[in-house]
Amino acid sequence: MEPSRDGLQGFLKFAGIGASTDMKSPALEFSPAKSPLYNGTKSRRTLPLIGSGRYRFGEVGLFYLIFYSCLACFFAITLIVFYQTLSWEQPTYWAGKNYMNIPSVGFRPNIRTEGNIAFNPTQAKSYDKYIKMLDSYLAPYNNATADPYVDCTSGKAPKGKLCQFDISQLGPCATSPYGYDQGKPCILLKFNRAFGWEPVAYNTVPDRLAAMNFTNGAGTVLCKGKVAFDVLLNDCCLFSQYAPDRNALNGDDISYYPREFSPNYFPFVGHIGGIDATSKYLSPLIAAQFNNVTTNRNIRVLCEAFSGNIQASDRTEDIGRLQIDLRVSAGAN
Repeated sequence: MEPSRDGLQGFLKFAGIGASTDMKSPALEFSPAKSPLYNGTKSRRTLPLIGSGRYRFGEVGLFYLIFYSCLACFFAITLIVFYQTLSWEQPTYWAGKNYMNIPSVGFRPNIRTEGNIAFNPTQAKSYDKYIKMLDSYLAPYNNATADPYVDCTSGKAPKGKLCQFDISQLGPCATSPYGYDQGKPCILLKFNRAFGWEPVAYNTVPDRLAAMNFTNGAGTVLCKGKVAFDVLLNDCCLFSQYAPDRNALNGDDISYYPREFSPNYFPFVGHIGGIDATSKYLSPLIAAQFNNVTTNRNIRVLCEAFSGNIQASDRTEDIGRLQIDLRVSAGAN
């Protein structure tokens, strides 16, 4: 069926395209003056956009303004509701007084990229990084002389105050170079922050603590050393195995300043009396100085926390324990 001649001509006329009366003629001419989009000027800037105008743009803009305003209000309401579930006094999902809330043991200087302490006492450059880290770590302790810090020697800090730790208790480990220049390095030991935890008394004080006149009810950290021996495996491979050695680093070779953590410094709380204790709390410290270190040998130092409520088991054998690799070189090593 052939298309209607009158219908095709009518469409061309509406579109502004003139055509000859002879349908077979291929000649078509374009007449912009006959187009309904032509407004009588040559400027394209005055041509209206098809399907949209100022009113249409206003409708779209108003829609998105209302849409994003409602979205922002909904987000703000969810944040407000969420903050109502939080407590500034304690963590929302606090584990309570169980083995998950037992503090781990931390130490300084702790070079995270190395994981050990190795230096030569005759080469200051080899231990300079440890000195700088200890200086930086103890700086807040030196500056904690004003409010809200108080002396906790005779009792716990009142509400709204924090305990001041006097670093003079660290003995020879309180000042630079912290024994590194003499081959007697100091490390600072502390209980990492565990909300609400505080040491409790033993029912029976362990013999190892009783021998050092331990105050029952306090907490402490004790260390011992194991020396590395090279073991030949299947006549082909060498590997290092650590074993106790009386000449490596025994209890008599380690001095502690002070000997224990006073219970007055615990518990740690995040927010008390309007004070953000998270940023201002100063953990009590114990300095361990290694006085007689076997030189040019790799020594693995094992430190363990002690308190009536820190008891390791097969399932929690790493709780309250710390491992440090120590090497003091002598001569050109």
